[in-house]
Amino acid sequence: MIVRRVGLLAGALMSILLAGCQTMEDTSLHVAFEKGARRDGFRRVAVITEDYYYCYPLTRQVIRVPRGFETDFASIPIWVSAVFNPIGEDAEAAVVHDWLYAVGEKGQREQADSIFLYAMQQAHVPPLQSKMMYEAVRAGGAGAYGAPSEWRFVDPETEKPVRAPKKPSTAVVATLRQCEDLKGALPKLRLLADLPRIG
Repeated sequence: MIVRRVGLLAGALMSILLAGCQTMEDTSLHVAFEKGARRDGFRRVAVITEDYYYCYPLTRQVIRVPRGFETDFASIPIWVSAVFNPIGEDAEAAVVHDWLYAVGEKGQREQADSIFLYAMQQAHVPPLQSKMMYEAVRAGGAGAYGAPSEWRFVDPETEKPVRAPKKPSTAVVATLRQCEDLKGALPKLRLLADLPRIG
């Protein structure tokens, strides 16, 4: 039994070390745009190609957006996209927000929207744009929160839909002493994400 667990750990570590060009401490968002895929006829769709981690400074909680999750970034109407780029400086914040809405943790929608606003401010999205996008999700996002249509996964290599994993009860995978520790914590977080789930 111990030998089997050591083998699983070694295999998981090796898969992390060989994961593309991503380094163990890379906190960048990695996506691939799906060819010809559009949501609502105009919004580009992308798939997360490597797990993305975001630490929310107010709680120091780490959110993991997994490889294969499909996002359309900022889900804004076509007339708003003429003013604000839906894949601009707010891209990382929008992906985290999409994931929080897809998970749809009960009673956490307001927190998801607050994280979206905070992450946009961290990315230096202009204040008027941040405020408008935040108010838009507060006013019109309730129907999407936790909706089955938000739980979409795609194979990053083939761009074909794949069977979605079981929804986690929360999008939070860890709590750090401070968010500045995220880079150093990534190797352990990635190792834990690769380990097989028991039960």
